[in-house]
This record gives sequence, C-alpha cells and structure tokens, in this order.
Amino acid sequence: MSLKLKRLVNPYEERMLEFLQTCIEDNYKIHTQVSLCSFCELENNIDWKLRNFFFSSNVDALITNKEYKPCLVVEFQSSYHDSPEARERDAKKANLLTLAGIPFLYSRVRNFGLLQIYSQTEEVVFNLFTGEGRENARTLIRKYCTPSIFVNV
Repeated sequence: MSLKLKRLVNPYEERMLEFLQTCIEDNYKIHTQVSLCSFCELENNIDWKLRNFFFSSNVDALITNKEYKPCLVVEFQSSYHDSPEARERDAKKANLLTLAGIPFLYSRVRNFGLLQIYSQTEEVVFNLFTGEGRENARTLIRKYCTPSIFVNV
C-alpha cells in the first residue's frame, strides 16, 4: 500500500481563500476544511442521521478571531452542489450551523466571473474582472468579523 499527497484545496477554493484573506483584518484567521465537531459541541439529543452527519462533515472555510472563536463559515459552492444529494447535505450543515449560532455565507462563481456571496437574507455580487462590487463583498464578510459577534460565544 502507498499513499500519495494531494492538495488540501482545489484552484477555485484557493482563489476564494485568497479573496477572503483580503477581506479580514490581521487579527482574524482562516482555517480550511475544518470538521464541524472541532468547533461545535452537541448539547441536546438530535436526530441520529444529523448526529452522524455532524461528526463526519467539514466546512470549507472557518474564520476565527485571534482567540480562535468562530466568527463566520464560508461554504464554496459549485455546480456539484446543485444535485439533490448535495442540497440535502448543505441543508443539514446549515441546520447545524444555525443551531450553533454561527453565521455562514455561500460563495459561487456565476456567469463567467461574477462572484456571488450570499446567505438566506442577503447577497452581493462581485465582478472578478472589473472589480465592481468588491467593496460590498468585503463589507459583507467583515460584518461578521466584529467584536459584537462574540458577546455570546
């Protein structure tokens, strides 16, 4: 048996991580491919399927403050996430993050260079070629990386 090293992130995820890095201040950190159970704890009895999912699922990017308290999860979406199975997994993850009180956003490149960053209640579009909307995207991400978010963590 042999093992072969592979990259932790694909090129799309790499670009998203680079963009996120430009949006946060130096005292925040971005962690990739983080297991849900490494930054959330189960306190109540939950459905066994959701419990199994909890222990086997990762988030694409977790932003923490300098004390490593979670601020924001960013999930990188692609056409792969359009399948019914992927939508079901995304819904489970959203449910768990909501239960934990951790805000989350989705990012997806659409229409040849339009980066859509969205939640259930808000959305911004950033044109990767012209730069139009970049500041709106930064503002949306920075909104979650403020001290007021950590009052109850």
